[in-house]
Amino acid sequence: MGDQVINNCEKTLPSVREEATVKSVACIEVPVEDMQRAVDFYVFQLGFYINTAKNRFPIEPDNTEVFIYPASGAEIMLVKTDGEERLAFTHKGKPNHVLILEISEDILKCHSRLIEAGIRISPIKDSGGCGKSFDVLDPDGNLIKLWFGYPS
Repeated sequence: MGDQVINNCEKTLPSVREEATVKSVACIEVPVEDMQRAVDFYVFQLGFYINTAKNRFPIEPDNTEVFIYPASGAEIMLVKTDGEERLAFTHKGKPNHVLILEISEDILKCHSRLIEAGIRISPIKDSGGCGKSFDVLDPDGNLIKLWFGYPS
């Protein structure tokens, strides 16, 4: 007898979105060490905006959570951590992203602008049918992929 394995293929998948338990991603929490430095990066380098009705502004040294927003999609909550936790995991021996952001501006222009600002980034990678992207390290070492979207 012992442990039994459930054959997941016998389960019926939800057929429409209304049947799904999770309807959307509401918020993604990003660990940061220095809140002002993180806000400056995400707002002034990546173009997020701050909802001043939800956040104390200007950013004060005791702010431990700041909500920032892209043009569309889930909000991001920058969370001041007690330790050195970062967004990333290893896959096939290489660091991988937890946060993938779709960019709206020309990828070459964005890449050049971030290099000029002294941001740590990788070369642009062309993944064919999956589009072009490059990696960015935020000031706290969180690994982010900036993706230009699927080719048309």
